Amino acid sequence: MTRTLAPRVLAASAALTLSLGLAACASDDPAETAAPTTPAAASPEPTTEPTTTEQPAIGASCEDVLAPDAYAKLEADGLETRNPDPVDPVAQRIVEDGGIACAWVKPQTDNMLNLAHATGVDEGEWTTALAKAGYAQTDEPVAGAWTGPAEPGSGVSPVVVLADGTITWVSAPDFAQWVRRAS
Repeated sequence: MTRTLAPRVLAASAALTLSLGLAACASDDPAETAAPTTPAAASPEPTTEPTTTEQPAIGASCEDVLAPDAYAKLEADGLETRNPDPVDPVAQRIVEDGGIACAWVKPQTDNMLNLAHATGVDEGEWTTALAKAGYAQTDEPVAGAWTGPAEPGSGVSPVVVLADGTITWVSAPDFAQWVRRAS
């Protein structure tokens, strides 16, 4: 008789321990134990506004600030994009004022193009700032171009194109002709 009672007592003890353990894990909030319900599918609200796909403004990125011919030249010359680090004070200010900075470099050479660009600028304010920075309005190689002081290392003068509410600083004057105007 003792033999048959021992397994029953052990089984009952194990069942009691297991149920107490499970009860401790269960929540006291009955709302949490209710079966989830699937909400009825809501019908989309009609809108009176037309849906359009916004196109980024010209100059919104380093991939569209220049004319297509410029990108073809960069590629043909072996220049690749890199992280920009504008060091020119005018380029830095353009970026600080919400503009973008771009850079292309030919690996293992000192061939590079740096660019800074912003739209919606106050042309009067920038005219004053450029003059103070030593830039002179030359309209060369394009209308609206300002030529800056020559860079000490290269002797090349950067060019700023200021027109139509945009400002673009380029380290290589030849690329000023390929700056895309705001549309």
